Amino acid sequence: MAQDIISTIIRALVPIGFCILLGWVAGKRNLMPVEYSRALARFVVLFALPIALFVAAARAKPADLFNVQSLLALLVGFGITFIVGWLAGSHIFKHPKAESTLQALTCSFPNIAYCGPPVLIAGVGNSALLMVVTGNLIVTLVIVPAALALIARSDDIGAVRKVNVSDALLNAARQPLVFLPVAGACLAALYIPLPSIAVSAAEQIGVAAAGTALFGLGLALSGVPFRFDREVAFNVVTKNIVQPALILGAAWLLGLRGPLLAQTFLVGVLPTATEVSAIAVSRNIYRELAADSTVVSVMGSALSISVGIAIAILIQRPGF
Repeated sequence: MAQDIISTIIRALVPIGFCILLGWVAGKRNLMPVEYSRALARFVVLFALPIALFVAAARAKPADLFNVQSLLALLVGFGITFIVGWLAGSHIFKHPKAESTLQALTCSFPNIAYCGPPVLIAGVGNSALLMVVTGNLIVTLVIVPAALALIARSDDIGAVRKVNVSDALLNAARQPLVFLPVAGACLAALYIPLPSIAVSAAEQIGVAAAGTALFGLGLALSGVPFRFDREVAFNVVTKNIVQPALILGAAWLLGLRGPLLAQTFLVGVLPTATEVSAIAVSRNIYRELAADSTVVSVMGSALSISVGIAIAILIQRPGF
């Protein structure tokens, strides 16, 4: 068991560390200007990631995609940590509204697409892969739109005009990171298959999302001094410890048991998504703290993933 856990951690974290290190070296060696990290971030947020999520959602089975208990448990975990992050940013760390929103994303947005598959397969098996799509749907249908709406309503970033709630929600719905996964889920629900040529074309862009986001994170980090303070620690503890505990408790209370309980819980042990840094860089808010929190969360996830897989194996035993 110990060897399997170690192998899973290596498969989940080494590729992440390699891509971040590659971007950092590119910046430090002046192989690529640090300011290019913003262009890479916009590519991920506007093109690669939305297309990847669209394909994943469209190809999923509706019965597996829309398990109400799993969706509610993830919504509780993601939603509460988002609110906690926002309140902490606003009232403890005294950030403007837009930066508090990015801190909320840092505390609540797990790296499901990149770290999810090896961790979920190790803890539950191949059947758990659909939880990657389910978790991403909660993020892209609820958490990201809420964040974009809050940013649109803020009047503290540049010339952004404060708008009403309906305008903010409409602006969020227009973002590719929101409407493309929704469109994919609608196709899945209507049992409309994607043509193979469309899938092949989309995957050429979608497959670049994770690696580009990680490389861009490393590139952005190369231009700023690394910091570890109480705010970074707060973000990491909220994401790596509080969120999985909330998801496990909510899933148990909602009646989930066995493999479905395990795979729902394992989504929470994943580190902060690199897409958070991409969003921060593309909008030029909370850049350094988002990057530092993501890196520390990735390093800390060696522990959270280890403990998470052990718990997942335990709760799948008969009679638990």
